[in-house]
Amino acid sequence: MLQAATGALAEAALSPDDVDAVFLDAMADPGADAAEAEALRLLGERASRVPVTAPKAGYGRCYAAAAVLDVATAVLALEHGVVPPTPGVRGCRFDLDLVTGAARPVDLRTVLVLSRGLYGGNSALVLRHPESPTSGGM
Repeated sequence: MLQAATGALAEAALSPDDVDAVFLDAMADPGADAAEAEALRLLGERASRVPVTAPKAGYGRCYAAAAVLDVATAVLALEHGVVPPTPGVRGCRFDLDLVTGAARPVDLRTVLVLSRGLYGGNSALVLRHPESPTSGGM
């Protein structure tokens, strides 16, 4: 997951400091979730302060469609300037700023969406608000 996230940021010509929110895959598997939380170390000392969410907790994995739904949710988050809450979750066992309860207003310019396949594939996508100063569009 770390390699996918690092690669996505490099391809977008952005640094981890540019990430305003992260959409987690949150497989609900202790080992997979720990690895995903560990991958967020790429955010450095900001890792515990960058808002993260796992919308999949509300709609499930949806076979191959879960990542697409996360991307659509992230696009809406960028458009409306809010990070949606992680449904049905009240806390986080990792040192992350998991958004729960209600959507959180955030000045979003860049969102990192993480996803994984059931057989070990990892992917990451960086979305940038089209009105961002360094953005040529999403």
